[in-house]
Amino acid sequence: FRIRGTNSINLSSQPLIVIDGMVTFSGDVSGTIAASNVLSNINPSDIESMEILKDAAATAIYGSRAANGVVIITTKRGKKGKAKVSYDGWVGSTKPTRMWEMLNAEQYMLIKNEGLTNTGAAARYLPTNDANGKLIDTDWADVVYRTGFSHSHNLSVSGANDYTTYFFSAGYTEQEGIVRKNDFNRKTIRFNAEHKATGWLSFGINGSYVNEFNTGAINSGSLPGTAFASAGAGRLALSLPPNVGVYLNDGSYNLNGNAIGKMSNTENITFWNPQPILDQNYGNTTNNRFLGNVFGQLRPIKELTLRTSYGVDYLNTDNVSFLTKLIGDGFANGGVATSTLGKNNRWTWTNTAQFDKTFLDDHSMSLLVGTEQQRTTFEGFGITRQQLSDDFFTVIQGGFNTPLTAGLGLSENYLASYFGRLNYDFKKRYFLSGSYRRDGYSAFAPGLKYGNFYSVSGLWDVSNESFWKGSIADVVNSFRVRASYGKVGNISGIGDFDSYSFFSGAGQYNGGSTLIFNQAGNDRLTWETSKKTDIGFSFGLWNNLITGEFAWYNNDIDDLLLRVPNALSTGLPNQILQNVGAMYNKGIEVTLNATPINTKNFSWNTSFNFTYNKNEVTKLVDGIANIPTATQLETASITLPGYSVGMTYVVESRGVDPATGRRIVVNQNGQELLYDHSAAPGSRYTFRETGLVSPDLNPGLAQKVWKNTAPKYFGGWDNTFRYGGFDLNVLMTYQLGFFVYNGTRATTLDQRFWNSNVEVLNRWKKAGDVTNIPRLVYADNTSNGSAYPISENVQKGDFLKMRSLALGYSVPQKILGRANISNLRVFISAQNLFIVTDYQGPDPEVSSNGTGNLNQGVDRNTVANGRVLTFGLNLGF
Repeated sequence: FRIRGTNSINLSSQPLIVIDGMVTFSGDVSGTIAASNVLSNINPSDIESMEILKDAAATAIYGSRAANGVVIITTKRGKKGKAKVSYDGWVGSTKPTRMWEMLNAEQYMLIKNEGLTNTGAAARYLPTNDANGKLIDTDWADVVYRTGFSHSHNLSVSGANDYTTYFFSAGYTEQEGIVRKNDFNRKTIRFNAEHKATGWLSFGINGSYVNEFNTGAINSGSLPGTAFASAGAGRLALSLPPNVGVYLNDGSYNLNGNAIGKMSNTENITFWNPQPILDQNYGNTTNNRFLGNVFGQLRPIKELTLRTSYGVDYLNTDNVSFLTKLIGDGFANGGVATSTLGKNNRWTWTNTAQFDKTFLDDHSMSLLVGTEQQRTTFEGFGITRQQLSDDFFTVIQGGFNTPLTAGLGLSENYLASYFGRLNYDFKKRYFLSGSYRRDGYSAFAPGLKYGNFYSVSGLWDVSNESFWKGSIADVVNSFRVRASYGKVGNISGIGDFDSYSFFSGAGQYNGGSTLIFNQAGNDRLTWETSKKTDIGFSFGLWNNLITGEFAWYNNDIDDLLLRVPNALSTGLPNQILQNVGAMYNKGIEVTLNATPINTKNFSWNTSFNFTYNKNEVTKLVDGIANIPTATQLETASITLPGYSVGMTYVVESRGVDPATGRRIVVNQNGQELLYDHSAAPGSRYTFRETGLVSPDLNPGLAQKVWKNTAPKYFGGWDNTFRYGGFDLNVLMTYQLGFFVYNGTRATTLDQRFWNSNVEVLNRWKKAGDVTNIPRLVYADNTSNGSAYPISENVQKGDFLKMRSLALGYSVPQKILGRANISNLRVFISAQNLFIVTDYQGPDPEVSSNGTGNLNQGVDRNTVANGRVLTFGLNLGF
């Protein structure tokens, strides 16, 4: 499923999700997704249908929460007849794929010692042996990763009579992640019932309860900001030396203070040993969520429907964690235990009146008016305890010496809305629609809390005109032209009190309490708006043997909400949320559906979609561009007017000089410099043309806007084949025209003690060698892009993925009828089966679909992909 334009990043590309008419939350569904990933509180087998609303007319009625489209999920209902019992289950495994190939112990020692030799130092990377005298050669990926096993089960009962429908389901899912000690299980109960008390009165209830339990002992390392931390699982699997063991020869953990043990007498490793962290740390999150609503519907006359609905969304999040004192985050504080509770509560009350009438047989009208109120609150509190008094304790109730508060929070917001919609059609040929919505949101500044949003749309069913009959209709049996325009608002990513300034307690000074200025408010904070235009047509050929849709869209986003950095000299907090600029997403979408073969025994249904999207920032306030400096290492993105969001921002590299083996970089004046880490500081850069010493490169001045990270073209190709009782579904997706900054490559070519990927074996060794790996110099963290980003690591991200492949078999009804079974289907499926790409890392999609992220398209030590293999069955009675 796709939301129009999200692959080019709206800065707030989280569409609204609605289940059975009730708004739940905004969730990221950009890119093509499986239904099981849409919501954590719903089983895929409970879903009856999913509809993606993208254009202005479809989304404007949802107002402020529909800036990026709407996903409407309708769950299953009971059907008239005897009760139906269904079971859906599967078992599967997930295995990491496309992992980097790292040096083994012998290769590692060879490379590091060569780098030392090139500095004039003696070799000191020496082999270490285990208790049996065997060379230690640790594959740290085996320590961090695993094959994860999972299973899921869902049982449902449904039915209906003339007055009442009901549906009930219960499910259990348990999954192991590909990173060790990262597990998940979920228990769900879902129910709905509707009763027609009279011909004019009906009422019902929808509800679900979910209990989720997540475990984790180590950071995945896949998020910006944590990728460089020594706790990152993705980082440790790549960077730890292979000639160092997990354990010492006596069986104890290999530790050296708050790090893994030394590899020789002269080298300290500053990274952690992941094994004791995996064994002793835990970080568990338990979510208990109830989502439900009750509604009543009244029809005093045939044309008028009155409806009221009250819904609640209660989420309690309980976090408990323990950090061992042996190594890692708990080392400095002698062990740490933390327990926090967060209570998220929301209620929504919606009232609507709808009038439907057909006049003179040709004119149909539907008028809807309504109001909606929503209140959301959060309360958080907890405790953290430090300095373990007895190694036996690993829970907050144990013996610790230092108690502190944790997880404190108190917040609320309120949304009040008034809306209306009018639909009209004439003879089912001409359709007009208009909607208006006024939203007030408490987080905005006083006097600026309300926004007015609207849409207009029209559709002409040309194929219903009399002139379309005859030979045209025999070929083009359906042809519709449509257009829409609308304005919606955005509240995604806004703090409840961002318009206000706050002080907070900072401890004590000279016996007295102190305050610090910790949030600078904005008394002009108001709505970010999107003005959307959609023009297109749809068609059907040869009795809908081929159907298709073409659309041109333009989404102008004004008053962008971004956190603008402040100069430290102002004395203000670091960032202020402001309405700072504008940008647009525009392009075309083409969808083709066909049934090339449809016989009694064999059929083939195929669907192909293509999107071209152009994203450009047109205005930003001064200072918003996230220009990195040399101290920010691989911060390799920039956002500027006239460019797409999150352009790569790098120092240009022109390869490796064949004569000297030195990295060629280009300074701010366009001059080629050679870098030699073995030279004395201050003389490491020389002009390539003259050989004279150059001033040190200033990355902040030399960096250039380089390549776009937002895909220009993307789409998918879905095929379903049926033969007898067999069905085969093949889904492939693609993205083209974008680049990724491969920061992991920089990590794995760094010439400090870190391990390297096997590409380093192609390094420059003698004059005349042509290679992209410079001469090895020990401790060189500049030549390959660790000290500052270089264009050498900007790689084309184009890919074609086999997203999913599923083969099923449905047992014939004539066999099932003997056992009173209504249906039985068994299947095997695979996800992420393969990817065709020139990108060097695990997945070029790593953050190219990033949401609200100015640093999109940057791959830093990303955890490997998982290839999922599943066996399952669907059984009905």
